[in-house]
Amino acid sequence: MKTLPALMRPSDYTRVLRPLLPPHAFAPRPQALWKVLLHLVVIAAGYALLRHSSAWWCGPLMAVVIGHSLGCLAFFAHDVSHQSVVSHAGLRRALEALLWGLNLISPTLWKRIHNQTHHHETNTLRDPDRQFLRSENSLYTWAYNRLFYPSRDTLHGNPLPFFHFVTYILRHLITALLPGEKRLPVVTHKPAYSARHRWRILLDLFVMAALQWLIWMAVGRSWWAYFWASPAAIMGASAVVMLYVFTNHFLNPLCDHTDPLVGSTSVIVPRWMDWLHDHFSYHTEHHLFPGMNPHFYPLVSDLLITHFPDRYNRITLTLAWRQLWKRDEFIEVLPVRVFSSDSLERN
Repeated sequence: MKTLPALMRPSDYTRVLRPLLPPHAFAPRPQALWKVLLHLVVIAAGYALLRHSSAWWCGPLMAVVIGHSLGCLAFFAHDVSHQSVVSHAGLRRALEALLWGLNLISPTLWKRIHNQTHHHETNTLRDPDRQFLRSENSLYTWAYNRLFYPSRDTLHGNPLPFFHFVTYILRHLITALLPGEKRLPVVTHKPAYSARHRWRILLDLFVMAALQWLIWMAVGRSWWAYFWASPAAIMGASAVVMLYVFTNHFLNPLCDHTDPLVGSTSVIVPRWMDWLHDHFSYHTEHHLFPGMNPHFYPLVSDLLITHFPDRYNRITLTLAWRQLWKRDEFIEVLPVRVFSSDSLERN
């Protein structure tokens, strides 16, 4: 059986890299809010066109345009939740409620599964985002794999993996509201949810419902226009997000300790995609410095190539997707050696 290189702690990497980065790379960047405003204007214009146009092509076209902007807002919401955009707590919560809410995602749920769990348990058994183990093979996980995960056993050309972000949020939402440790069989790990967490999730759902009512009113109270403005657009946003998300960790081995370089992959995309999608392609860099201004992730990438070239995973997006369709649908935890800082001494 293949073995992993000796795992290193996140602090082993940051101890080397942090002194080489400028202090302002970790300062909030409220100037990024102009991009948020731009996408909100695009979305509002899409609602207006759906309200006033009867052309057959308007619905599908606006779903694509609105969906892309919603996906971009999801990237910004992700950064807002990591406090890399604004420092004021009230403004941050308002932005999260709006940006996640438009994408039908509870900010409370997102923080619990992503910020507080996934980042601390990246590609371990306790990661809510990990793949299914061979020992977890069941009718439910088999069906979910075949429908929503790219692998050698999934029907090629199946578009459902691009809509996985919707089912990902839905399965974790249902699980969060279940009592105690109960979880859906297609959820790999359930963080602990207190009564306060559940009440805040219910409040988030109320805010999301209010936003959906406003969208329905904005498109002229037409269910046909609303379908393209929200449900179809949410599917489009999922496709934008999943273009990256499957490559973040699904090409990496599952192990019993978190190592950001062993457990993550960054992808190479054209510069215009990095500009539009807030440098989300630099995922390993994000796991090392989640609160950093994403515009400095290319600098972190250069430092990783210099100091940890044998551990850093960065490939083109097209190659990553080709490899995703060759992976096994169920995996195993690979054996690991003890934490080591040998790479630091070599570099």
